[in-house]
Amino acid sequence: MARVMLRLVVAAGLALAATPAMAQTLGHQRAICSNQGGSYDAEAQINACTSVIQLGAVNAQALALAFNNRGNAYRSQGHLDRALADYDQAIAFDPNYANAYNNRGITYRAQRDLDHAIADYDRAVQLDPGLASAFNNRGTAHVDRGELEQAIADYDQAIRLAPRNAHAYVNRGNAHRTRGEFELAIADYNQAIAINPDYAGAYNNRGKAYRSMGDMERAMPDFERARALEPNNPAYQGFGL
Repeated sequence: MARVMLRLVVAAGLALAATPAMAQTLGHQRAICSNQGGSYDAEAQINACTSVIQLGAVNAQALALAFNNRGNAYRSQGHLDRALADYDQAIAFDPNYANAYNNRGITYRAQRDLDHAIADYDRAVQLDPGLASAFNNRGTAHVDRGELEQAIADYDQAIRLAPRNAHAYVNRGNAHRTRGEFELAIADYNQAIAINPDYAGAYNNRGKAYRSMGDMERAMPDFERARALEPNNPAYQGFGL
């Protein structure tokens, strides 16, 4: 009897010792899965998120986050179907997860499924009206459909919510340039460059706007600046052509 009791005590002690170790492991894997700051590559993030899912997160929202983050990693690798499956899972665990809809919309757009993409962006901004990236992304999907007025309205809102978002200014500038509103486009590119002086795309697109206005004297320095900033980017080798 004494031996049986001793075994039970030892087993209980081992279980108690294992619990903090398991919690520590789960916490470490969750940190890699979240990948704040982009310290880990996509494969490490996928493995960590898979471990979190298999170990069992503490609640449905934590599981949703793990699926969403793994979806992001799959998307970065170009595995769009796997990414979509993970975003579906994230939304199933947390139907009010705005960023999962936003990320699924990005993936649908990458597959050229613009109707589903815009539907997901619509849901994202309905759930979180302050999610600037969803407005910016929906604007880009509207551009893809040739709906420039709706796109500019979305970029306007993205900029109101995130005035330091240089990408939104460039996107709005591109939409203005497509509409032939070159002065408005240049103003947006100027703002993007003021926020990020090393934004090659802003210089290149501003050069295109100047060229469309017949002002090659201003266009050429912008094309050259874009190429100097990203000398290996083929998009900036032909002086905006």
